[in-house]
Amino acid sequence: APAGRARVGRAPASAAPSSSTASDELSRPFVVADMPATELDQNGVERLTLQEQGWNTWNWKGHACNYISAGVENDGPIVVLVHGFGAHSYHWRYTVPSLARRGFRVYALCMLGYGWSPKVEAPYSMEFWGEQVIDFAKEVARASESDKAVIAGNSIGALAALYAASNAPAFTKGLCLVNSAGNFAEGAKPGPEKKTLAQRAVGQTKSEIRDPTDLEAAAKLTFVERAQEAFGKAVSTAIFFFTKVRIKSILQSVYESEPDADLVRSIELAAEDPGAIDTFYQLSLAGGRTKTTAGDLLEKYQGPLMLLWGEKDPWMTPTKAERIMEMKPEAYYAPVVAGHCPHDDAPVECSAKLGDWAQGLAA
Repeated sequence: APAGRARVGRAPASAAPSSSTASDELSRPFVVADMPATELDQNGVERLTLQEQGWNTWNWKGHACNYISAGVENDGPIVVLVHGFGAHSYHWRYTVPSLARRGFRVYALCMLGYGWSPKVEAPYSMEFWGEQVIDFAKEVARASESDKAVIAGNSIGALAALYAASNAPAFTKGLCLVNSAGNFAEGAKPGPEKKTLAQRAVGQTKSEIRDPTDLEAAAKLTFVERAQEAFGKAVSTAIFFFTKVRIKSILQSVYESEPDADLVRSIELAAEDPGAIDTFYQLSLAGGRTKTTAGDLLEKYQGPLMLLWGEKDPWMTPTKAERIMEMKPEAYYAPVVAGHCPHDDAPVECSAKLGDWAQGLAA
């Protein structure tokens, strides 16, 4: 490896990585020159320190989107991390330093509309965020045909990761779905398994939900359509404020461990943005704008696949993982005693499993 770079050894690729690999690697952590500020949690586990002003920025479609990186001069594989609904790059606060200290080059994106990235009204959808993940992997993580990225995503971020991996296979080394959202049932329609209240409130008088940046389409709205949008925004605003005061209780309902104050605060910060309410409305319509089914994307993807699954998740239960395994029997299933966000709920085990699997992938 070039001077100053950390080289990560490559274990033989296999369905289930050796359990000894994680302990061997973690016992010899690399010094990472560009590691963001970290701290130890109450269990002595290293994690990123919350920075209320965010981390790095990358210009995408004219917007300064936030991201966290560590180990960019390492010599191991690129790992791109994609968060879920209502979350952000900091949700990977344990994964980033853990993988970087094993020699990986780690990049965690704040998708547009979330976290420290701008809160703007945009035509959000799985395809929209999936394209952002592809651009991020290429432009920021520098993924290429000769230096491919492992892409991991949680919840709806798993769908964005799946879209990216299936549409940019030449740049993808492997895909890890972490308690993935999406309807993988045979014959399922695009979009969420259940419509959000905002989607139902808007009404489907047209086959497509309007692009909020299309001023010409806005000018052609009928009185009824304007009234429906106004009602939808009112419903969304009510949901926004109801959710805002229940952040901790919502987290408690999907975590096995107790969510700490920094995690709660990190989500509150995004909700305090002046544009958060209008953005939340557009985010809630993302599923209705999605045109591609999760099942079609999964069938299209032909690369290595890992399912890192919190088996105590009340939302994305193990039955969803079982369905994915029916479609992709060669996938590596890694269950964890954790909830919807196992990478933050059971971070030591999840970081080790993800790192072992990523390290074992063939070049």
